[in-house]
Amino acid sequence: MTVLLGVAHGSKDPASQEGVQALLARAAALRPGLQVQAAYVDNASPSVRRALEALVGQGATDVVVLPLLLTPASHSKTDVAASVQAGRLAHPGVRIRYGRPLGPHPTLVEVLAQRLAEAGAREEDPVVLVAGGALDPDANAQVAATARLLYEGRPWPSVDIAFASTAGPTVAEALERLRAQGSARASIARYFLGPGFLPRLAERQAQGVEGLDVVVSAPLGVTDALADLVLLRLDEAVRGDLRMNCDVCLYRIAMPGREDAVGAVQEPHDHPDDLLGD
Repeated sequence: MTVLLGVAHGSKDPASQEGVQALLARAAALRPGLQVQAAYVDNASPSVRRALEALVGQGATDVVVLPLLLTPASHSKTDVAASVQAGRLAHPGVRIRYGRPLGPHPTLVEVLAQRLAEAGAREEDPVVLVAGGALDPDANAQVAATARLLYEGRPWPSVDIAFASTAGPTVAEALERLRAQGSARASIARYFLGPGFLPRLAERQAQGVEGLDVVVSAPLGVTDALADLVLLRLDEAVRGDLRMNCDVCLYRIAMPGREDAVGAVQEPHDHPDDLLGD
């Protein structure tokens, strides 16, 4: 029996982990008999290493590690990927396969549009898609691709992007630009799986711009559609049909300002669980 190990970033807000566990539970409910387990890159337990140790101790012999992340950023390309390779070396008798991140995908776009409608976004108002931001240009570009998909076939005059941290433009910069262009109202689509520090930060940043009425949508949350997407990524990994995008990977292609990343040794993230020793 294949075990699904879903790996999220992890947050100091327990509600974030509760959302991850609820999403995995929904996926298990849609596929009776599927065993699921959560792990986290940082800020929450267990780490990928500790989760794999526990699963192997319970008798698991076939594990699919799935990054529950919305973009192909360094966490999926480096931290989780290196943890998977370390797990293979530590447990040579266990088959450990690695899936790809959830996004971009049309399901995510549809849920974003649904959350905007629920928040009261008007058709005539511009939208700003807000994500967490990454050092990886490819990850930020995938947010831009998602924004374009959110724009296509829908009535909003524009869908711009902003980032709550790490990358620009900031939420304030994106909204100030809309205000300068004459907009009196805008809608923020929060591109996060569930609650947590960054989603709350994005909301505070959006409400801090004067002279602009801002509607803020809820994060994606837990739905059958998102659980189906998790199962789709699981099935891809089982079939070996991953279709990773390596054309603009900063570990293969020299990106401005990140040239030193090309060919860099990939190491797992320093999770507090793993620093405690055996």
